[in-house]
Amino acid sequence: MTSQLQRGQRAPLSQFTAATRFTIQTELPMPTPPDISIFGLDEARRLSDDRYFIFYNQLSSPERAIAMDEQTQVFTIDLGLLPLGIHRLLLASTSDAEPFSALGRGQVTLKAQGQEVLRFPVAGVDFQAEQAIMLLEVYRHQGAWRVAGVGQGFAGGLRALLESMGGEVEEPEAAAAPAADTWPRLKSAPEQYTETGQCRRCGKVRDRFLRRIRLDQHQLCPDCAQDLKDGLDRFRVRFQAACADGIMERHEWQDLQDTILLYHLNAQEALKYVRADALYLLERTVALARADGVLTNAEEAEFNRLAELLDVPDAMLNNLRAELEELRSASRIREGHLPTIKSRLILESGEVAHLEVPATFRHVTSSKVRDIPGRLVLTSKQMHFTSNEGGWNVQYSKVLRIEEISGGVNVELGVKKGSGLYRTERPLILAATLDALVRSYKRLLLMPQTERASRSIPQSVKLAVWQRDQGKCVECGATEYLEFDHIIPHSKGGASSEGNLQLLCRKCNLAKSDRI
Repeated sequence: MTSQLQRGQRAPLSQFTAATRFTIQTELPMPTPPDISIFGLDEARRLSDDRYFIFYNQLSSPERAIAMDEQTQVFTIDLGLLPLGIHRLLLASTSDAEPFSALGRGQVTLKAQGQEVLRFPVAGVDFQAEQAIMLLEVYRHQGAWRVAGVGQGFAGGLRALLESMGGEVEEPEAAAAPAADTWPRLKSAPEQYTETGQCRRCGKVRDRFLRRIRLDQHQLCPDCAQDLKDGLDRFRVRFQAACADGIMERHEWQDLQDTILLYHLNAQEALKYVRADALYLLERTVALARADGVLTNAEEAEFNRLAELLDVPDAMLNNLRAELEELRSASRIREGHLPTIKSRLILESGEVAHLEVPATFRHVTSSKVRDIPGRLVLTSKQMHFTSNEGGWNVQYSKVLRIEEISGGVNVELGVKKGSGLYRTERPLILAATLDALVRSYKRLLLMPQTERASRSIPQSVKLAVWQRDQGKCVECGATEYLEFDHIIPHSKGGASSEGNLQLLCRKCNLAKSDRI
C-alpha cells in the first residue's frame, strides 16, 4: 500500500519500508524538463564533500551509495553503504528555462523491492518565480533514518542552491562575494503613481463604470490592496525560509530584495510585516551566543548588523541588548577584568570585594531539602555566604568545580560545608566571577576551569539542535528566552552532542535544574 507524505511532514523511514536500499523517482511535468540532483550533506547541513553532489555531470558517489540513471533521472540509494559523515540526502530540482510556477501536478515516489511505498505530491501553485525546489529529504535522527516532505522553493537556480549548501562553483574569475558588513539595505520597489486620488500601484482613478475608485488609507484600490496583502504574505514565507536554519546568508538576503521588486512592495512595510519573525531571528542569534557563555566580537557584530538591516526599533531590542551586555561583561570577567565594589561586609585588611548578589543556597540532606536565603560575596581571598540562619566562608583552594545552570551555579568543594547549588538572578556573572577568582588563585588564569568553558557547544551542533527542536522549548513549546540544556548534565558525564542537547525555555530549565 502506498502512503502519501504531506508538505512539511516528517516520519520514520521504517514506517514505510524496512529496506535500506530503494529508488527515488520524480515526475515533474514542465514545458522544459527540469534537472534533478541529490545533495549528500554532513551533520551541519553542508556539502563538505563534493563527491556526494549527484547530478547529470556526476552520476554516482565513490562507493555507489547514491547512483543516478542518466536517461530516467531515477536515483538508487543504498543507506547501508553511506559513509557515517553523510547525515542527510536532499532531493532537489532546478530549472533554468522557466520558474516552477509552470509546474503542473507532479510527484516524487519512493520504491523499495519493486513496490511503491511512498508518494509526495508537488504542484506549481505552491511556487512563484523560484528556479529551484527542495523536494524530499532523507536524514539520520538519533541513529534512525527519517524522511521529510520539504516542498520548499528557492529563488536561485542550481548554482545558488549549490552555494547555499557550501559547495563551490568552478569559475576561475568568479567575483568574491561581498563581505557581510557591506550588505545593502532592502530597497522599495519604485512607485509610478503619486498623484492625489490615484491608486499608487496601478494608477486607476475610476472603475469600469466610470465611478471614482474608493482608496484605502494607503492610497490603494481594493484590487491592489489585496495584491499587496498577497505580496506581503509571500515576503513572509520567503523570510521564514531564509531564517529556518538560524542564519541569514547573502543569497537569502538578495532573494528578499528580489521578492520586494517582484511584488512591488515598500521595503519598510515588508520589514514591519515580518517584525515578529525578525525578532525571533535576533533572539536565536543571542541564544546561540549565550550557549557557551562568551560573547565574541563576531557574534556581537552579527547581531548589530542584523538589527540594522531588519529595521527593528531600538525599544524592542532592550531585553536582547541587556543579555548581550551581560555576556560581554562575563567575557571580560573571564579574561581577568574583575570589577571592584564596596561590600556591606567588614572584610579583612587587603581583601577586595568583586561581586555581591542575593543568593539562595539549596541545603540537601538524606532526609530533606531546604532553601537558605542569603547573600553571596566574592572577594579577592574567599567566598562569603551570609544568612539569618548563619553563614560560611569558602577558600578558593577548596573549589573543585563550577557549573552554571539556568537560575544558579553549582559549586563543588573539597569539603561538605557550602558545597551545592546557589540560586541567583545573575548566574552567568556569578559563574564568570567565581571562575576568574579561582583561576587567579590557582595561577590558572589562561586555563578555564568552569563547566561552562569546558562544555562549549560547536556552532554546527547548536544549529542542528535548534532546527531539530524547531526553535521551541521541548517541554512547553515556548519560543522566547530559550537555552541549550544538557539532557544528561555535563557534571554527570553528559556530552555536548546533538543527541544530548535540547532546547528549554528559562522557566522549564529552572524547573529541571541538574536532574536527568
